Amino acid sequence: MIQTLRVFALHNHSLAVGMCFFSLSLLMGTWVARIPDVQLRTNLSDGQLGLSMLGLSFGALVSTFLSGWILNRLSVHRAVLWSGILFCLSIIAPAFAYDQWSLLLALAVLGAANGFMNVSVNAAAAAIEKHARLSIMSACHGMFSLGGVIGAASSGWIASTGLALPWHFIVMAFLTVGLQLALRPILRQLPDTSSTSTRLALPTKSKALLVLAFISFCVILCEGAIADWSAVYLRKNLGSDAFLAGLGYAGFCLTMALGRFSGDVIRTQWGTVRTIRGGALIGAAGLLLLVTATHPIAGVLCFVLVGIGLSTIVPTVFGAAAKTPHVQPSIGLASVATAGILGLLTGRLLVGNISDWLGLQVALAFTAVLVLLAAGVAGKIRVSE
Repeated sequence: MIQTLRVFALHNHSLAVGMCFFSLSLLMGTWVARIPDVQLRTNLSDGQLGLSMLGLSFGALVSTFLSGWILNRLSVHRAVLWSGILFCLSIIAPAFAYDQWSLLLALAVLGAANGFMNVSVNAAAAAIEKHARLSIMSACHGMFSLGGVIGAASSGWIASTGLALPWHFIVMAFLTVGLQLALRPILRQLPDTSSTSTRLALPTKSKALLVLAFISFCVILCEGAIADWSAVYLRKNLGSDAFLAGLGYAGFCLTMALGRFSGDVIRTQWGTVRTIRGGALIGAAGLLLLVTATHPIAGVLCFVLVGIGLSTIVPTVFGAAAKTPHVQPSIGLASVATAGILGLLTGRLLVGNISDWLGLQVALAFTAVLVLLAAGVAGKIRVSE
């Protein structure tokens, strides 16, 4: 992990792209910590809120298709800069939503901008890996998780001070736009790389790839549920204040960051199957403990445990998808990415409605079952090590 951080400290291009990953998650962490306030402002039930949050996934799905076309016409540095500015400004929109449909529209815009920036920064990291021969992808995802920690923790504290939601989001938007503009001189020096297809594809022939896609579906559904519902669960079910509610997602992101910074070492020592299976079992245990917790601090610690378990699974799944026998790496990566987006869509559709019918505890227990299923099928993974 120390060697990984040294790369960011000494390589300007890696540091700049890592900071873009950081700002992407910083704003998403800000959004997550203020979801209960948005729900209160719009007077939505859990089911209505879950439906509105589908806008995030639909927006991301649309921008996934369009980003490939855009990246073929823009240099990498322009894509990173303009997608970053667009995303930073779009965070303001949900703060002014007044009902279910205005929130759905605002989150669709936010999701589309998020998806475009996500594709752009990953393309930039891939360009650096190719031209500078550095391995930075896992570290960039670690910076992403670190941004979520700071965004959620700081926003939980800001929410506890009573600062109005619109002012909070406006200030964060302009701070992060300033960061993007400050990074522009370094981003302009980014190497370009030929784009690969970003069309979404579902695996249909390789059983090993189907297994990886299923794991991606289950785990990313769970990660999305934690992002969307952690603060709501801590405040409504466990009676926490606004600050502790933000700490749940912050703790989850912190252990996700630490796990991802250490992910290459873990995967080398344990292997692909054991890394995924062990992580899934730890994550499921954290979720099952969460739904039995009765104190908000215990709930925060459970989210920390879930982060420890899930941290290395998605990077490991993406790495395995690129090494699946008899499958082109681009097809493997597109397949697990598609499954992940479908997991987010499904989770946002189901979790809120299950919460309305049976309670949020049951909805989160449902995600634990999915993670256990992912652990169960991990033994069928086949990779060309």
